[in-house]
Amino acid sequence: MVGSWLSIAAVMADTTATADYDAHLCRHAQHFLVNASPQMFPVIEQIGYGNGFHVIQMDIDAEQRQVAIAMTRNFAHFDGKQLTTYVACKTVDRARVNDVLGLQLPGPEHQCRDVNEQTYDRALNNLSEQERAQYLTTGRQLTFTDDAYIATGGEWLPITMDAFIQPAGEAGNDLAIQSPSVRVPWNPEDRQFFQGTRHCKLITLAAMQRWMHIGAFSKDTSLFPPDDSDCTQPNSMTSTVGSCLFYFAPANAMFCQDYSGGGWSRAAAQEECTQRHASVAALRAAKNRYAGAGGLFNASSCSDRDDAPDLNGTCVFHCQQPDETLWHVTGPTDPRMTRACDLFVPR
Repeated sequence: MVGSWLSIAAVMADTTATADYDAHLCRHAQHFLVNASPQMFPVIEQIGYGNGFHVIQMDIDAEQRQVAIAMTRNFAHFDGKQLTTYVACKTVDRARVNDVLGLQLPGPEHQCRDVNEQTYDRALNNLSEQERAQYLTTGRQLTFTDDAYIATGGEWLPITMDAFIQPAGEAGNDLAIQSPSVRVPWNPEDRQFFQGTRHCKLITLAAMQRWMHIGAFSKDTSLFPPDDSDCTQPNSMTSTVGSCLFYFAPANAMFCQDYSGGGWSRAAAQEECTQRHASVAALRAAKNRYAGAGGLFNASSCSDRDDAPDLNGTCVFHCQQPDETLWHVTGPTDPRMTRACDLFVPR
């Protein structure tokens, strides 16, 4: 009986350690990618889901000497239990950290791939000697390839890991994993909020451990179930709670946003609009930071307000979700926007 209780305690301890590692995987990635020890600066982890992850941003507070990052988690269900499969991390790069914090962190450059390989090594080391030998000799293996670089953060946001996990090996039984990544160089003159950024999508320790224990020996050829995110039409093409006209710096364009999801209230929509910038001048007044003094909120939908320019197309975010929003393009359609949406509806 004592042995059984010790075994249960060991399993619980392993589960807790894995959950803790995955909960702070983005924080580890931030320090590792810029070659900083955890003692050099604290990392504030901002966690968001859906629209919440889209709007929270990474930043550096020079006065407090701390770095803020943004992260979200993706889940799958196995045998009635929820498993964290991968995380998306918005971090800042080494040039920005060195500039803002006055550091001299050296190279070499790292890829998101390197973080995945560290997680893989940890998963392998967590196996018993017998389990490790069995996995390495008879299990289907995981390998990691160079990052897949995505042009913009907007295009990176809706991407799922499905297309970046492919069959590998002579028989196609192994899996090769890429990390979708974004790198926007730091410009010490402009100092825009979206510059000096590094985004990664990373496989969790929990997902790798499940593969080494179960998936590598099963007939299922996928690391975890694919995301079912096909969108054919939004919940609505308008809003009953109001709209927000704002300037978005990465696209260098004005947008009118309708809050089309059923979960929006007038108060929530108006609060979301307060984070925006009303113009280029307003962005500059905010020292090019993401959070602004507020866009131009109106109780009417975009199509009914008098101050909105002609709308040339609609980018649907979080399609069919309670926090669905519509970004109506007010100028020429940028191809990057059409790739960033769950669905693009031309006019």
